[in-house]
Amino acid sequence: MVRFAAVVLALLLMVSGSRGEGEERPTIFLEKKIFSETSTGRKNFYEVHTVSKGENLWKILKEKSPVFPADYSSQLREFRRVNPDVKNPDRLLPGKKIFIPTGIGMRTARMVESGKTVSYRIRKGDTLTEILTSRGVVRKDLSRFVDAAREVNDSIRDVDLILAGKNILVPTEKYFGKAEAVAEAPAPAPGPLAAAPPPTPPEKEPADEPSSVALTRDVLPDPGAERLPPAKPESQVTVSAPPAAESGAVITGQKAEEPSLPPLPQPLPAYRGLLSDLVRGLGEKWVDKGMLYLPIPSGGEVVLNLEEYPVVRFSGGIHALIDFKDVLPEEVRRVITETWKNYRVVSMDGTQGALDVIGRLLGVSGYYSVREGFASAPVIGEEVSVSLPARWVVLRTSQSLLNGEIFLVKEVPEKPGHDLSAVLRYAERVGIRVLPFAYDPSAYEGFLVGLPPVPVEEEEAPVGRLPKGGLEALDFSLDLLGIPTLEEKRIRIGGGKESFVLTVQPERMFEAGGKRFVVNTGKISPALGAIIRNSGYSIFALDKGESGRSIFRRVLDASGIPVETRKEFLLAGGKEEGFEVRATGTFVTSRDWLEGRKVREMVLVREKVHSATRTLMKELGVEIVGR
Repeated sequence: MVRFAAVVLALLLMVSGSRGEGEERPTIFLEKKIFSETSTGRKNFYEVHTVSKGENLWKILKEKSPVFPADYSSQLREFRRVNPDVKNPDRLLPGKKIFIPTGIGMRTARMVESGKTVSYRIRKGDTLTEILTSRGVVRKDLSRFVDAAREVNDSIRDVDLILAGKNILVPTEKYFGKAEAVAEAPAPAPGPLAAAPPPTPPEKEPADEPSSVALTRDVLPDPGAERLPPAKPESQVTVSAPPAAESGAVITGQKAEEPSLPPLPQPLPAYRGLLSDLVRGLGEKWVDKGMLYLPIPSGGEVVLNLEEYPVVRFSGGIHALIDFKDVLPEEVRRVITETWKNYRVVSMDGTQGALDVIGRLLGVSGYYSVREGFASAPVIGEEVSVSLPARWVVLRTSQSLLNGEIFLVKEVPEKPGHDLSAVLRYAERVGIRVLPFAYDPSAYEGFLVGLPPVPVEEEEAPVGRLPKGGLEALDFSLDLLGIPTLEEKRIRIGGGKESFVLTVQPERMFEAGGKRFVVNTGKISPALGAIIRNSGYSIFALDKGESGRSIFRRVLDASGIPVETRKEFLLAGGKEEGFEVRATGTFVTSRDWLEGRKVREMVLVREKVHSATRTLMKELGVEIVGR
């Protein structure tokens, strides 16, 4: 069990002033809490720190003492061990109390305290030899001190390649005294998978911890486990094979420049996952594995780590190199764009959220058209129209409209509602590719939203497909409106005290609105029709050229079901919902009748209705009647 003992450091400040000799002077106590912990077999110390807004682990460590690459792994491991509830050291909640390693017991701190090295922060224009000379190293000893500097600084692989703003250890004469005493000890075998030496007792000088590993969000293995491979360069302009050492973006052979990369690794780039998903959704290629080599005419080549600088290869020939952290040096950027005309360097510096990140990439895509889709939202259909505003409407080529290659990049809720999901599926059915995305500003990430599939049902006869006319249209109308035909096949007129008996066999009979109707398709003479009407029946005439829509409308009138003609009536959605479904036609306005049918609306339209529109209306609970 980890045991903590609180140590209170008190600072006594004596305030002088014009007081009497016997008068007691005021005393001020400044308290700082430090905890010691011995569960690892040696005593380690941690300071209690309250996180302020904008702070992360690396910023806190830098403010307390110089931070050296050699100590990244041990500091991170110690921090995670005593703060198990902190999931991401790069994002700390303001007001949270955490334990911060004080540096006691760290490799670098021990070397500085022993006097074998001193800390130095590189300034712009410094070279390693100038730094050593300024500290009194004579020319004949330069080679020895340079080699020693490379031994104690894993970040120095090339004496001509140092970055301004970084802290390094400069060896002193005392370092060589210790080095000579241990010169006969065998050095560990080099290589990316060399095993770390076993830990030594606390009172002895421990072997150096592995320090060629780049700082990551993962806890590195304890001593005795396999080491990770050395960090690879993120970007360099070289004249030969790229060095496989310090991460950065520099030009070799020159004096130190202002660092392009931050001194410490930062969180994963904001919205990187969302951007890669959208690129693949557009049918383009996202490349973020391996190294990219771009030869330059003057000799050498630009070498880029694609994990840090992913490339999007657009179908039109444009290659977009994404600089998420805006750390690519200006000279490297210029070499790329001037030498390779189809390359675009996209900096994400200063972006204002996910929409800005997406917009910057689409802006260099080379597509025929990329425009905002709110002011003039795409509208599908006429009498039944679906308006689908999107953040961007993308046409990859000038023929995209004709070929049906239209992309809508649309922001949606993480879990779209039933109606919105139905509309998005409808757009896909009619040939418009929708890329619905959601994002979380607090997590700086997003994703493409998947739509729930529609349950597969047994194929049924199309509902609402109105026949052209005649008895077929009448039967359809009666069935849809729930009006049964009368079972009587003949009408007997007269008899009893009458002087005649007339038997009529009509083609159809039905009762609606409190009346009985005899259907006349032109076979009943005017005289016979008059007799039928005088007998209490109504004649429902069917003209040969009458349309099915007209027949349906007359059946509605005969049944007494109230209807109303509406123009561009909003069936579903609205501006706040991000879509609108409207219809123009004859609407059934009887709420009782609609509730009996268990539908939201029923509308009769003039034109032929697409099968995808019928499916959409069914999902929205709307009965649509049309050809």
